[in-house]
Amino acid sequence: MLVWLFIIILMIAVIILVVLQFRKEQNTLHDQSQYQALEDKVILLESNLKKTLEIMQDLAKNVQVDRELLNQTVQKSKLLELQNAELIALLTQYVGHAEDFKRINQFEEDDLK
Repeated sequence: MLVWLFIIILMIAVIILVVLQFRKEQNTLHDQSQYQALEDKVILLESNLKKTLEIMQDLAKNVQVDRELLNQTVQKSKLLELQNAELIALLTQYVGHAEDFKRINQFEEDDLK
């Protein structure tokens, strides 16, 4: 009878070990599928990050080009302001000379009368 009890205990132990091994294999498969899903997400995020960096580089290049264009525009605007100031100075001199010329002509007309 003791031998039968020992055999029954061994059979129960073997069944428990088989069940535990089966669960371990299921958990391993589940862990592998989760690992694969995480790896897929990492690849997708890396791809998105690469695209984002490319977009940011393009934007940085565009900003640099816009900044250079703005600097050129500011320089041209300053040049135009200087030219306008010179033109106003010349016009002021011309108007001054024109008024002097009118006065001289009036004096000559007055003298002729």
